[in-house]
Amino acid sequence: MNYMLNVAKIFFLLIKFWTQSKKQKLFLSKFLHSFDSKLNKSDLDRLKTYGLYVPIFIGESYSSLRGSKLNTNERTAITCLGGMTALFDDLFDESNYSDDFIRNVLENPVKNKSYSPQLNLLVELYYLFLENSNHKSSTKVLMNKVFHAQVASRNQTKPTLSQTELETITYNKGGYTMQLYRRAFENDISENEDALFYQLGAIGQLENDIFDVYKDYKAGIKTLATMAIEMKQLERIYQNLHSEIWNKIDKTTFKSKNKEHFKLICSLIISRGYVALSQFKKLSKKTNQIFKTTEYSRKELICDMEKPLNRVKLLHYAASCSKK
Repeated sequence: MNYMLNVAKIFFLLIKFWTQSKKQKLFLSKFLHSFDSKLNKSDLDRLKTYGLYVPIFIGESYSSLRGSKLNTNERTAITCLGGMTALFDDLFDESNYSDDFIRNVLENPVKNKSYSPQLNLLVELYYLFLENSNHKSSTKVLMNKVFHAQVASRNQTKPTLSQTELETITYNKGGYTMQLYRRAFENDISENEDALFYQLGAIGQLENDIFDVYKDYKAGIKTLATMAIEMKQLERIYQNLHSEIWNKIDKTTFKSKNKEHFKLICSLIISRGYVALSQFKKLSKKTNQIFKTTEYSRKELICDMEKPLNRVKLLHYAASCSKK
């Protein structure tokens, strides 16, 4: 009974996401129009994507957990962070930007004529976020942590990297970013809630790495997914993160019905990882249960969530794991 009820709730949730996306698209259109930047189409498309999905999946989800809608300042702040996410990685991809330069930009977000349009837009978004956030002090601390996590991720190209080091890099990269997103919302942040957002970011980063296994393998980037020997072991890591998230949600002081609804939202997002893991577990049967990226084709290593069967699997896992 609970399973079928969850299936029905998920359909209503998807309808709600669609409604929220229309509202955010309208806000985003007006929001981006206020910036005078000469971005190319690729940059603009990424900005629109992150500026749409971060406010919906992070902002609207959190508003359902606390039981009150996003106000204008919060929507502006989380949209800024979404846009910053789209531009932030480029700071580290550009070879002419030293770590000291990047750190200085983050510590002193001021536009400069010598900066590229992308960098000036990043500075504008960060400054606007700070204007709309109630958590300026902890935001600056977290930006420093996000910076160091990004620097540490360069070690993923080194030939020798331990499992523990990989976990730390993965969790910090996603965890600190998600804690930063939490600073877009006005409510006071408890220690447990901050820990919850760290765990959400950790599993989110691991999920991204699972879906990027082919791209990262070809680029020589080591992740928990590319270095996995057995998919069952990687699945256990994923399940442990999932269980820890549920424990931390239960420990929050929000209303029980809000916590259950938030779990359902998280289940829908987290279950994408379970769909990919099930595909890779099946794939590893070809190589005696040992996951060997060198033995598989590009098609085999890419989990296409647009396939009808994978959509059905997503619905199944989401309806099942929301009960964890």
